[in-house]
Amino acid sequence: MKKVKLFYNPFSGNKTFKFDLDVCIGVFQSAGYEVHPFRTMQPGDIETHVAQMDKDYDIVVASGGDGTVNIVLNALMHNNLKIPLGIIPSGTANDFATYLGLKTGDSEGACRVMTETSPRNVDIGLVNGETYFINVCAGGLLTNVSQTVDKDVKNALGNLSYYLKGMEQIPNFHKIPFRITTSDEVLEEDLYLYMIMNSAGTGSFTKLSPEASISDGKFEFIGIRAKSILEIPSVFLKMLTGEHIKDEKSILYRRDHYFKIECLDPDFQIMESTVDGEMGPKMPFTLEVLPKAYPIYGNFEKKKHVSRETPLAKLNAVVKNGK
Repeated sequence: MKKVKLFYNPFSGNKTFKFDLDVCIGVFQSAGYEVHPFRTMQPGDIETHVAQMDKDYDIVVASGGDGTVNIVLNALMHNNLKIPLGIIPSGTANDFATYLGLKTGDSEGACRVMTETSPRNVDIGLVNGETYFINVCAGGLLTNVSQTVDKDVKNALGNLSYYLKGMEQIPNFHKIPFRITTSDEVLEEDLYLYMIMNSAGTGSFTKLSPEASISDGKFEFIGIRAKSILEIPSVFLKMLTGEHIKDEKSILYRRDHYFKIECLDPDFQIMESTVDGEMGPKMPFTLEVLPKAYPIYGNFEKKKHVSRETPLAKLNAVVKNGK
């Protein structure tokens, strides 16, 4: 019988995945799979379990947010396992799953994607030769938003909490000098923050990199140039629609398979990067793209039909319509 290893984070999002667990097991069993669930309870237990588990699983499933997916991916890669990975989006921000066409809260649908379709090999990122990521590596100001949002607020407001926390920090913005080295140029720029993207979105901004592809062997570098604080809200609004890419005065945009990131201000307090929302290596670091390096399940045929409306846009629509 075919086997599924299901890792789930009971603390992700609104903590309701436990009510979907039986449904998920039923979908897999009906398709001829034996399901072995693992409930993560503390940092490091997924890595320990992957190192010790049987290697003959047909599918590994990560239920949680982007951070849970990142932890499972790193555990698999560090143990030289290329078992197809499926995602059940049950976190607060499920950016990569959204790009894959998977709907948050639809656990049954995500499981059916795994039982009814075939995985595709997608690009993944490698930082300093040891830390893998599947969606985004970021640094600079706002890097620690996902770690500083109160959990109760995050559960109550969902993705909107990230917008509110980010706007709260704008008065503290100051320019940071960076050196960005790609495969063919060296740039020195004053930025507020940068994101190196595999998919189109992060932090629930779903159109940060509108032309992104997860199988083209390149990532998109998006840096917000240091400008007047008064101009920042308009840049953020453009980021909601994807129009920021055309704004060369505000945005530094590059596509490449290699990046080296250095912060030229030794007194900058946030030297850590984040990888898929988890704390990553400190600057300076190097990043390379591993082309089509891991098999992932996704709703690829229907992805283009998935709504990209952001929580903020939905909130504005509700206010406008008076509903």
